Amino acid sequence: MENNKTLDTILAAIGVLTLTAIVYNGLKSLTSQTETAVISKDAVKAIQNPETANKLREAVDKYHDTGDWDQTELKSIL
Repeated sequence: MENNKTLDTILAAIGVLTLTAIVYNGLKSLTSQTETAVISKDAVKAIQNPETANKLREAVDKYHDTGDWDQTELKSIL
């Protein structure tokens, strides 16, 4: 009877460790395959173009002066 209880305890501990390892590896896999894009590919292209980058800088400066994005020309620039 005592042996069965000890065996059950050992098997339960192994099971918990196995489940923990599976969950850990699953979460690790998810986070390593997740890419966070802070800026879109189109925006990167726009920033890399000196002419567009200057226009965007002017639009941001205008926003800083007015505090209103609607008064900027972002849509026409992008």
